[in-house]
Amino acid sequence: MPQTERLQASLPAFSMRELTRLSKELGVDKSTVVQEALSLFSKAALEARQGSRLVFLPSTPQGTVREFSTPLLTHMEQTAQKDPSEIVLPDADFDRVVTRLGKPSKPTAALRALARKRRRP
Repeated sequence: MPQTERLQASLPAFSMRELTRLSKELGVDKSTVVQEALSLFSKAALEARQGSRLVFLPSTPQGTVREFSTPLLTHMEQTAQKDPSEIVLPDADFDRVVTRLGKPSKPTAALRALARKRRRP
């Protein structure tokens, strides 16, 4: 049996009522409901850090896709988007960048002056 630790948490009354209701409805103890909630939030946080969103897909194609978010998930998603790990360019722009990298422009007078300053001790 896995090692367990005790947690004491303070919850608003409405959250405690919801925890109790879910526990009774599902026929499990409150610890199980909390474990499930932590597991779900952990996965949602992992995906949000990568810029993904949590959505509920309907069982039929005609149904509405519904997004779910919390302040923490939104913050993680926005943080992931501030520092993108890749840049996606349209094909024409990509081709221009590749061409320019292959044949760089000559340095400007200002750039040469800056380089001279940096060489001096």
